[in-house]
Amino acid sequence: MRRLVLVLLSILLVACAPRQGDGIARIDRHVDDTSALSAETVASAGDEHFRPLPQTVHLDGAVKGGGWWRIRPEPASRVAPARKRGPTRRVLLVYYPYSAEVTVAAPPDYRPTTASIFSSTPDPAYSRRALVFPFDGEGPLYVGVEGARYPLPVEIVDAHDYAVQDQAHLRLLWGSGGILVGVSLAVLLFWSLLRERVYLLFSLSMALQLLYVLCAYGDAYSLAALAWLARFGVQGIWFVATVSTMVTVLFLLDFAELRPRAPRLSRALLLVGFLLPGLLLIGLLLPTGGDKSWFPPLGNGLLLLANLLAIVTLSVVWLRGGRHAGFVLIAWVPMVSVSTARTVQLGAGIPLTPWLEYGLPLLMAFAAVVLVLGLADRMLTFRRERDAAQRHAERDGLTGAFNRDGITSRLERALVETRRGHQPLAVLFLDLDHFKAINDGYGHPVGDACLRAVVEVIRDQARLGDQLGRVGGEEFLLYLPGATQAAARGTAERLRSEVESRCRRVMGVPVKLTLSIGVVECTPHDTADSLIRRADEAMYLAKHAGRNRVVVLGEKGGAGNEE
Repeated sequence: MRRLVLVLLSILLVACAPRQGDGIARIDRHVDDTSALSAETVASAGDEHFRPLPQTVHLDGAVKGGGWWRIRPEPASRVAPARKRGPTRRVLLVYYPYSAEVTVAAPPDYRPTTASIFSSTPDPAYSRRALVFPFDGEGPLYVGVEGARYPLPVEIVDAHDYAVQDQAHLRLLWGSGGILVGVSLAVLLFWSLLRERVYLLFSLSMALQLLYVLCAYGDAYSLAALAWLARFGVQGIWFVATVSTMVTVLFLLDFAELRPRAPRLSRALLLVGFLLPGLLLIGLLLPTGGDKSWFPPLGNGLLLLANLLAIVTLSVVWLRGGRHAGFVLIAWVPMVSVSTARTVQLGAGIPLTPWLEYGLPLLMAFAAVVLVLGLADRMLTFRRERDAAQRHAERDGLTGAFNRDGITSRLERALVETRRGHQPLAVLFLDLDHFKAINDGYGHPVGDACLRAVVEVIRDQARLGDQLGRVGGEEFLLYLPGATQAAARGTAERLRSEVESRCRRVMGVPVKLTLSIGVVECTPHDTADSLIRRADEAMYLAKHAGRNRVVVLGEKGGAGNEE
């Protein structure tokens, strides 16, 4: 556990390192800290209306919600010095705008352009991971920000270079999204067939997490099917994130079996991760109008608390033997770590490193794959439990042989296979001689040991495919697929002889066990019941003939052969 903590801390430290080379020589802020000024007014203002800022790579519009900045770009030759070509076209990038609306007046004409991730105006040639403002020339750029909740990292880069980076971004984002979509659809199909709630919750959780990533990056609003979400603005992102958390909490409770294994922690997780966020959503959706700025700090606080509580609960359940909680921890801890580091770095206004920028969708895809494996393991566990219960229901608890229902059902299936393949089948009915006297004389523990000893001998002599069942107190049925009457008689004689020689003493008591065995071969008109009845008849003939012998019954019910 200590090593895990150290690894996670090292990831956070490395991931939060700022990147260099932003293409900006200087940023000055307008003395008027509001965004109410027009772009024309700001562009015509003299130096006395701007105050120089320390070297920075972000617009700290979150302090008062907005303002204006003057950005002086580095010379174009420094942006792409290795290129041998004509005039360089550059773009101003404003990263992670989320709730912000950004207005830029840039050379050469300084005509103001306003954009947000929710508007339909951004250049369709680019994704919405950043707001992109192309410009030509060396003059300053004037940037107005309104409604920002976080400092906005900015960068000036060569337009061609950014287009290449942006294509890589789209491939990675939609590749991860494709995995989530595929997993969600596959699990949804499982739910449609099995009607088990955990599959539906898993599918909804993955779909909502993907929708949140697409909305947060802004790419959802460039899709025709999801463009309508833009009308809800940042509150739509808050809504999707909160519902995603609520559904995921329900999924974790079911999938990892948290309620029966950690009831108190599960109730706390349900409160923090489902009930309280639900109340927040009601407050968000109420048509009260006005400022909803109270929602993000409360929502983020509950999300962080729910994540921590989920990890604690899962860890406790895992340590108590909850195998599926381990799958969730493998999937959940990396995603929560990256999500937390991402939030911290955005709050600091530092451009995200590639690991943090793409870590969330990549780890969501990773989590989906791990949890699918967990679902498969869960299905396998339930199958094993079902098979064990079925075996327990069909087995005799004392000897481990099939009980009467178990051996009868298997004999019925064997008859079908025998007739389909035109193969012989024989049945042996075995009864321990003088078993009541053994029980009365030496007690039931010795009698039980005698039954187990006989079963051990039969299993040693049986072939692969032969099946044994206990059909009465000291009566057993053994059917032999593919065995003729003669072969079955030989098997019966070996069993009789082996029991007589190996079971003279059981638990140190001279019980001198012997068997009376009836043998029949399947006829075209036999059923399982008629085979058992005829074999039982042959066994009684062996009893009446003196015991410790084999009787083979003819087709018409008489004794064909007798030993």
